[in-house]
Amino acid sequence: MKSLLITGEKVVAPLRRFSTCILSPLYDLAARLYLAYAFGVSGLGRLESYRNGSWDDQVFLFTEEHPVPFVSGEIAAPLTTGAELLLPFLLIIGLFNRFAAAGLFVMALTIELTYLSNFQHWLWMALAASIFVKGGGALSLDTLLLSWIKPNTNHIKP
Repeated sequence: MKSLLITGEKVVAPLRRFSTCILSPLYDLAARLYLAYAFGVSGLGRLESYRNGSWDDQVFLFTEEHPVPFVSGEIAAPLTTGAELLLPFLLIIGLFNRFAAAGLFVMALTIELTYLSNFQHWLWMALAASIFVKGGGALSLDTLLLSWIKPNTNHIKP
């Protein structure tokens, strides 16, 4: 039985290394980019509304259509626009990933609870939670900076 386990380990070990070294960082990057795209497009649309002089439409949406609890539409519209532009940018470059993911998680949860229920919001929350728990992964600026700040030490991955 032991020899069967040893043989199985010899077969699985290269797959495990490939998954850990190649697939996991690519998954982390893909999750960050997908989440950044989902929110970034919305932020760019809101910014375009501002540039086109139709900002009142955004304020109306946050006042009447999908109000943010305890925040007026005049404050929620620019706050949300800023968050939808800044947080995705941070995810794209891989800086302050956990902070960005937490902010987008809260935004997705707010959308789900105040506007309309949609499976996509749950996907956004799951991706944001994954980034918050795991960090940005090996292909992030956080990891690069941490390895520069603390070289040759064992540390918790960002």
